[in-house]
Amino acid sequence: MRWGIAGLGKIAHRFAKDLTHNVTLGELHAVAARDLERASAFAEQYQSPKSYGTYTALAQDPEIDVVYVATIHPLHKSLVALFLAHGKHVLVEKPAFTNTEDWDEMSALAQRQGLLLVEAMKTVTFPAYQALRSFIRDNHITLTSIEASFGNYHEFDPQQPLFNPALSGGATLDVGVYALWLYADLCQLMQKTLIKPVVTISRDNPTSEVDENVMFHFAGAQHATLSGTLCASITRHLPREAVLKGPDVHIVIREKWWNPCHIEICYQGKEFTIEAPMLGGGFAYEIEHVSALVQNNAQCSELIPASTSRAVIALMEEALCEHGFSYLACN
Repeated sequence: MRWGIAGLGKIAHRFAKDLTHNVTLGELHAVAARDLERASAFAEQYQSPKSYGTYTALAQDPEIDVVYVATIHPLHKSLVALFLAHGKHVLVEKPAFTNTEDWDEMSALAQRQGLLLVEAMKTVTFPAYQALRSFIRDNHITLTSIEASFGNYHEFDPQQPLFNPALSGGATLDVGVYALWLYADLCQLMQKTLIKPVVTISRDNPTSEVDENVMFHFAGAQHATLSGTLCASITRHLPREAVLKGPDVHIVIREKWWNPCHIEICYQGKEFTIEAPMLGGGFAYEIEHVSALVQNNAQCSELIPASTSRAVIALMEEALCEHGFSYLACN
């Protein structure tokens, strides 16, 4: 499976490293940036046969099967549209889009073209997480509560993407998306209703124009939904484990839960561990998954379903718009 990469920032380097060293089903064939010199240097570093100084040139390459879009959020829609229009399957970095209108429009285009459009939410493709899902499903477990957070301290700099409103920065779109995906995926697994959370947003820097801290609190009837609190921050260090609870079950996803490798489970009085060390930087799983989907002419992903992507985008969009940050969702 021949891959192209559009946008050559930090996450593209991590993706390319795994694609080059830790993947058997897929190879890096071309990279593109708006600066040909930068693209050429990237191509040399990761042994890509081709490099382009425009995204259109990448889209027009007849040898490319699938493109990974790794640019800043505001460019996602135009690039996804470009690659789909040229017959390329697309894996787009999370959040795929910042509002549901863009998601719906691009999903419809992908369907018309008979192509895959998948959001790059690598967390749910990790083997340990898939084993956890199987454990929950096979034992008919009903989780009733969740506590998860994702936060790191970053020094305030309005010119940096994280704090730049023109680039759709902020905690919700950068790291809150992970926690919301975990919540939504578990609800989907257990066929529970995805309810509207109570959202609290704050800023540690008075002049900041993005949401620096966000908390999503879900509360409802335990049999119908999953209750709990999700926190995200770009200005504070937060705990790095996720805790899931239900009748007779207590689950802890240790360390960086968004790269799930070590999961401790106490079920009906018995303790055991799911452990699967991370391969490379953790991108190989989603690369192999999407490559297999393309190879098998699949129209959707069961691991990263479109319905969950849309539901998470809707939660983020609503939270931002209701708290005065609509401009982050509408770039």
